[in-house]
Amino acid sequence: MKDKIRAVGKLQQVEEKNRDRIGQQLDTMRQKHQYLKSQLEQLANLKSTTGDSTFGAIKLNSALLMNFNRVDLLLQKLLRHHEQEQAVMEAQCNSVQEVLQSKHARVKGLEQVLERWNRKQQYEKARKEQKNIEDILNSRYRQKAL
Repeated sequence: MKDKIRAVGKLQQVEEKNRDRIGQQLDTMRQKHQYLKSQLEQLANLKSTTGDSTFGAIKLNSALLMNFNRVDLLLQKLLRHHEQEQAVMEAQCNSVQEVLQSKHARVKGLEQVLERWNRKQQYEKARKEQKNIEDILNSRYRQKAL
């Protein structure tokens, strides 16, 4: 029983390390997600600012309109790319969150098994001690009776 308890204890430690590692990975992914979100907001602001400044110009010529069109297309591509990247990051975060929850549940299960086995071992030890005490008392009683 001691070997089982020791094995489950080590398995629990390994699972806790895996859970903590996945938790750190999830935190890193969330930080990247926040960074992408802020970049996306900045790109949207840049796109709206560029459009406003071009339309606010007094004199529009074809070169200015072509440049504006190029900038608008590039910003639109960047926005679309960042939105797709953000969606992928969000899906990855959700996936890692599910893995983290399953690891946490496994660690909790191992803790319960370890606790139950420790209680069982303590009960068996107490029962053996009780039996030894009874045997000693019975042997003394028999010696007095003879």
